[in-house]
Amino acid sequence: MKMNNKIKKYDVIVVYSESIAHSARNKQYKEKSPFSSKGKYGIYNDSYRYFLLRCKKIGIKAAFATSKNIIAPGSFQSFWTYDKGWVRNYGKAYSRVIFDKFTPSTIKQKSKLKLLTSLKSIYTFNNKKSKDIFQNKLNTYKSFKEFAIPTVGITNSSKQNIILSKSRLDKLLRRHRHKIDFNDDYIIKDKTGACGLRIYKVDFDKFSFKKIMKHYELDKKRKKVLSYILQPFIKCNKGFVFGKYHGTIDLRVIVLNNKIIQTYIRIAKKGKFKCNEHQGGKLVYIPIKKIPKDALIMARKIIKKLDAKLNSKHSLYTLDFMRSNNGNLYFIEGNNTPGIDWNHIKKINEIKSKELIDLIVNELNLVI
Repeated sequence: MKMNNKIKKYDVIVVYSESIAHSARNKQYKEKSPFSSKGKYGIYNDSYRYFLLRCKKIGIKAAFATSKNIIAPGSFQSFWTYDKGWVRNYGKAYSRVIFDKFTPSTIKQKSKLKLLTSLKSIYTFNNKKSKDIFQNKLNTYKSFKEFAIPTVGITNSSKQNIILSKSRLDKLLRRHRHKIDFNDDYIIKDKTGACGLRIYKVDFDKFSFKKIMKHYELDKKRKKVLSYILQPFIKCNKGFVFGKYHGTIDLRVIVLNNKIIQTYIRIAKKGKFKCNEHQGGKLVYIPIKKIPKDALIMARKIIKKLDAKLNSKHSLYTLDFMRSNNGNLYFIEGNNTPGIDWNHIKKINEIKSKELIDLIVNELNLVI
């Protein structure tokens, strides 16, 4: 443990959500790393250790903090560092550059992020405009209607409101050029969700409105920002095929500085529709040259359009695609805070994640 009354200045501070990482100031938390080794996020300790060590190697002074410790623009009341092991620092830290891995899920957390970035001098690595587009799935649809799955918002959990949202979506589907792709199933999902959480497949003929209302009530208790969207469910279990890999597959491309730098596919478990690794999906890296031509063309069109909107010196985000059983390609969603952790079972995953971290750190070096 390190005590220091002076504010320590860093070139960059990584900030993570307090719901996942533990504050260095939390004396009730007895473990010696920011992510608990007893939970599912324990593997993140390895990736952020590598991140900080990579920064140190090229002369960047870096630290790690949680959203709980935000006290002022660019400032934290405690933080972690790495030096032959994780070190708790109880003093204050400041950086003009924030590598933000913090996506607010409550009103209080939104206020903290607003405070952290309230001065123009504070530079967030992830572009603020891209956050507005990708952290809100309804905004993603509005920005890229020509490529995306038809989407409408659900403003509250009442039966009447959900039926009204379904009517609005059905009008969009009837006018869609590929309406053959849509059947009687729908998807209700958290507008700002990630990792495949709070996604519900529903058949309105059999749908229990009590189910979604129950989830709304749970979100209220957790003081989460209540927001859902409604989309059609597209059958895609015979869409993408990559060599021996088939079934329900999505394709993800990682973009840095308007260039595709990595790509992989995620295959859902048999009989399931969620491809996310956190939901049991299998992740397989593929060479960029293996991206289907139409997916590459669509990705480049989205990148070009996004670049015009962002007007940013740099950008880091992912784009996800799916192909229907009828062969039609759809842009599913984007993510401006892609994960840098890896599955320890596969060495290739570690190699690729470290490759991504190296590229991010090199980019950070240009903005410090």
